[in-house]
Amino acid sequence: MSSKLIESISYSWIGRIIEPYLSEFEGLKITLRKAGVDQSIRMYLSIRIFWAIILAFVSLIFLIAIKIILRDFSVMLVIILPVLVLISMFVYTWIYPSYLVGERKRKLEAALPTVASYMTAMASAGVTPDRIFMALTKETIGEAIVKDSRKISRDIQVFGYDIVHALGEASIRSPSAKYSSFLEGIVGTFTSGGELQRFLEVSTETLMTDKVQSEKNFIETLGIMAELFMVMGVVAPIFFIVILAMMSMLGGSAGSSTLMMAILVYVIIPVAEMTIILLIDAQQPEL
Repeated sequence: MSSKLIESISYSWIGRIIEPYLSEFEGLKITLRKAGVDQSIRMYLSIRIFWAIILAFVSLIFLIAIKIILRDFSVMLVIILPVLVLISMFVYTWIYPSYLVGERKRKLEAALPTVASYMTAMASAGVTPDRIFMALTKETIGEAIVKDSRKISRDIQVFGYDIVHALGEASIRSPSAKYSSFLEGIVGTFTSGGELQRFLEVSTETLMTDKVQSEKNFIETLGIMAELFMVMGVVAPIFFIVILAMMSMLGGSAGSSTLMMAILVYVIIPVAEMTIILLIDAQQPEL
């Protein structure tokens, strides 16, 4: 089934049902806009609900088949697991845009110093702001800002916005306060008759300094994370494994100690190490 057909079915059938309740999802609508998702709130929810229903139905059929083959298979699992699939899909629908917002924010702020430097060079040649953003659409520096520049150029060329209105819209949909401030600074300089080149030069210097400082802060954080990893990923597991082995030797329940050791090795340690990795990834500045 093609994606276009799925979108059409979802939007027509499910979208019609959820239409009266869309006003309750204004927060999600704003998040989608900041995440750069080019879908209406009705389309986004319709597609996600469609897949939630399909996955829950498929899992139910699969579990019923297992129950028929394995008579001892729990009926409760047949009922509970599809419900968990449904709930998981709804949680994913709500959380995923927030993840995209964070990713887009990092990419915008990472590309901003380089793009500001490029814009400074363009402004020094007397290029107007609208032409600068149009030129950015053809560049490969800073993918996130290039994509946003395409939207700014679209607003100007297709929708007939002036540069001030187009940059204002870009500032509103930006998840980065730093990028929004940069765009608002361009608007303020342009409307007040200030010197755009000077504003961009100062902004580039400030952004470069901030980037160097953020990388220094990350290196310091990385040292702390390395120590935390040694404690949680190496020292603590060895300590608890030794304690559990001694408890078993001193007359404790061998089955209980084995179970606890299995939980420690196969659940707690991987989860702890994965948590540390995710924390490092979340704080790592984009290059």
